[in-house]
Amino acid sequence: MQQNPPAAPQPRQTFEALRHDLQEAQARLSRWGQVAQDYAQRYADELAPLETMEVELKARLVLCFDHACKQKELSKGQRQLASEIAAQLADETLCSLELDGTPGECDLAKLKAVYRKHAGSDFDADYADERGAADALAEEPPAALPPADAPALPEEAGALEARLAEVRAAVAGAERAFKARYRFDPEQSIDPADLMEDLEAEIADVREYIGELEFELAQFVDMQQVKAWLDAMKQQMAAQRRREARR
Repeated sequence: MQQNPPAAPQPRQTFEALRHDLQEAQARLSRWGQVAQDYAQRYADELAPLETMEVELKARLVLCFDHACKQKELSKGQRQLASEIAAQLADETLCSLELDGTPGECDLAKLKAVYRKHAGSDFDADYADERGAADALAEEPPAALPPADAPALPEEAGALEARLAEVRAAVAGAERAFKARYRFDPEQSIDPADLMEDLEAEIADVREYIGELEFELAQFVDMQQVKAWLDAMKQQMAAQRRREARR
């Protein structure tokens, strides 16, 4: 027996569905507008200064590990580990300064020389593509956000569809601009309702990491402390590799 095709939505149903979608899109656009202001203020007041402190501490630590590689009190294995850490930290620090645009009073030429010495390659050459992408993002103009409370629309589905498309485009533009400004993964899904809580957690994480960096710098007061610390780190890395091998 032939079944009848499902009935097409009635014009009123279509209209109500479009109006609902438009209200949701406008609410999301409004949330983006508010959270962008709140996030920018909290970021500038708290996270940005912490990121500068972090990158400056890491730059000092890079030079400490580079210096340790020359110390005869360290064994060959300890000097090799110090060299690996120097290369990794130099890479992270230069990426923060050059690609992410984190401000900091650091000697870029010296950091690049340490990177070249311990990584065996040139930082600018290694990250030429990433630098081009970062420059392109920096030059992208900020998204223009239309007001969420648009003028009254005619009671027609076509007008609602046009307005819905406009608001959704504005939401997408606001999200792209936010990701570019704060170095989020372009493919990452972001809910503006979660951003302030995530920022709070990130501030706490950076503060904790700064404490770790300050502790590590304090070890370099005494080369015997450096030796003990490198040995402990080597054991931790070996244990981590064993755990990963068992998975």
